[in-house]
Amino acid sequence: MAKFDIPEMREYKREYPPEHFIVEIKPYSLLSNTKAEKYESGVFDAGGYRWRLSLYPNYETTSKKGYISLFLVLIGSVSGKQSPAEVYATFRLFLYKNTPETQEYLTIEDGSGKVNHFHEEMRQELGFAKFLLRSTFEKRSEGYVWDDCCRIGAEVFVHKGQTKTLDEYLPPRELKNPTSSVRKFRLGSISSKRDPKCLSSDKFHLQGRKWKLSVCQNGEPENKSLSFMLESKEDWKSFPSFYAKFRVRVLDRVHGKHTIEKEVQHWFCSSNRKIVFPDFMPWKTLRDSSKGFIKNDVLTVEVEICSLSVVDAPRILKYP
Repeated sequence: MAKFDIPEMREYKREYPPEHFIVEIKPYSLLSNTKAEKYESGVFDAGGYRWRLSLYPNYETTSKKGYISLFLVLIGSVSGKQSPAEVYATFRLFLYKNTPETQEYLTIEDGSGKVNHFHEEMRQELGFAKFLLRSTFEKRSEGYVWDDCCRIGAEVFVHKGQTKTLDEYLPPRELKNPTSSVRKFRLGSISSKRDPKCLSSDKFHLQGRKWKLSVCQNGEPENKSLSFMLESKEDWKSFPSFYAKFRVRVLDRVHGKHTIEKEVQHWFCSSNRKIVFPDFMPWKTLRDSSKGFIKNDVLTVEVEICSLSVVDAPRILKYP
């Protein structure tokens, strides 16, 4: 069986044990004294496939430096349906360090960050030929061999060859049905509102989003204005950011020619979920009876969403 060495290693220590497999080799001296070529562990399952570890205690480089080598071996599919098995996976290999001061795992993974390609027949065994210097491994004070025992382990994360992706369309799609993108509000007793408190709508739905509209009086009496605030009422713990372009208008319900409209675009997100029109129109203009904004003490406001970024349902991307 051909071994494939991963030359670039990332090494670190951690206390948490391996997720998928641990094996203790005891007595280790029986392995080292007999100059065994390798030790093959029992089989374990991870990611729908069967694996084992191969430990080579006597690997020597051309410069005669001695190392222990540790490799991950693909055995096959758990179901046995796919033959030969071909797998893309990332993995970590572990060696336990046990001293009076330290109990932790030496952890080695592919330093390049690549997803590794295993094939049951052609590329079955991948790992690290220079996992650790044999002199360091066997030195009693290092703690890798204690009470004639050593412990190795593995974590294997199989990439299934497919992933879910959400497509968000930027720039956003223009809405094809304008009539369904408009919401009209009638606010009563508007002329009697003399304090700066806001009038707020109930939560409403428009173009698949949840909203709330607030209408307020701003400023001092001599320079008072009408303001609007449109707030997204989604559950922002999980909802993705989205873009919207919309128009807010105050209707002239008497003459039909003085309607005031303003357009704005905004990115809504968890930390910026509302947009404010602080000085939409002067309060004096609003109260001018010749303009027709207030009829029978009712103000009519429209909110129209012109375009919206859209997140489609998840689709599957396959690789390689």
